[in-house]
Amino acid sequence: MVKLAASASQAIRSFLAEKGIQGPLRIDLRSSGCCDPSLSLSVNIVRESDLIQEVEGLTFIMSPEIYKLSGEVTISYADEIGRKGFLLTSEKPISEWDGFGVSIIRI
Repeated sequence: MVKLAASASQAIRSFLAEKGIQGPLRIDLRSSGCCDPSLSLSVNIVRESDLIQEVEGLTFIMSPEIYKLSGEVTISYADEIGRKGFLLTSEKPISEWDGFGVSIIRI
């Protein structure tokens, strides 16, 4: 369900520690308002129907509907000038912008 790049794992851990937050990370759709939908991360609660996967001590959750739409999701991290955040790339592209824009972790 989820592949996690080493850089993303460390960045997620740092973010959660800095904010003093614990909890599973939901992979879901978001709309930026100007482009097609893209995948995003948020700290969330587990719902009864959720798919759950633990990767390197981090818990990821996703609805079966989102998984059917996206397939496996690869999470990496970009730390470049003008482009800092998480890149979520799906096995089945959600839009023509899949994996292009960066995402933050919503709380």
